Amino acid sequence: MPKSRKHTNEIHGAIDQDQPTNLEQIWGGYNELAKYGTLDEQEYTSQLDEMNRTDLEAHARKVGLVPIHDSARLKKNLIREFQTYAFYLRKPAKNKPAPKAPSKSVQSILNEGR
Repeated sequence: MPKSRKHTNEIHGAIDQDQPTNLEQIWGGYNELAKYGTLDEQEYTSQLDEMNRTDLEAHARKVGLVPIHDSARLKKNLIREFQTYAFYLRKPAKNKPAPKAPSKSVQSILNEGR
């Protein structure tokens, strides 16, 4: 029987900055929480769990999905749509530093193999 894996967080040391993805974000008049009320997936999932079928269908219409009668499938579709929405709002900025040239001592070590 295989061992269970622990969840690990990856740390890269870079500064995380989000890049604006639409004109409303650039001009500053955009409230990214307006459509779903949050950008946290766990919080959104807990909000969906508290809704009954009628509330879920109304929420689906509000966010632009065609409501279906199967509540579990509707929740799955809403979560998938939320993940797509949140992903595109959190597009990371491309601030990669320029690579440094190796020092003379490192370059001499690298040249030994030639």
